[in-house]
Amino acid sequence: MRIAVISTQNRLLSGAIIKYMQERSELRPVRILEDNDEEPLKTCKSVQADVLLMEVNQIPPFTFSQRRSAAAQIRKCLPSCRIAFICDENADPEDAKKVKELNKEGGIDTFFYSSVTGEYLVDMLDTL
Repeated sequence: MRIAVISTQNRLLSGAIIKYMQERSELRPVRILEDNDEEPLKTCKSVQADVLLMEVNQIPPFTFSQRRSAAAQIRKCLPSCRIAFICDENADPEDAKKVKELNKEGGIDTFFYSSVTGEYLVDMLDTL
């Protein structure tokens, strides 16, 4: 079974994603509970993650620059781990633009806006 690590500030969001994963996908979800810069890499390494979903917003450690840095570290240590960002394109259109550009540059594998349905998000993560 493939492992997906979920790192979000919004616990309701991560709970919904985990619920959809358990119901709809082959991914086994692992939720990051510590909110710090090092935790995504630490958790991904410890569980040998196949997929990482990280929320981007204005609150540290979820800022775009912190998440971009975490993604780069994970790419070096776990090159086969697929990385996805999720952001609110309405609340923070500037970050949404940066996330889109990072995806174009290959810094992440895909991104989602928080307005997508949980079913769609999980189905797409399952294909990474």
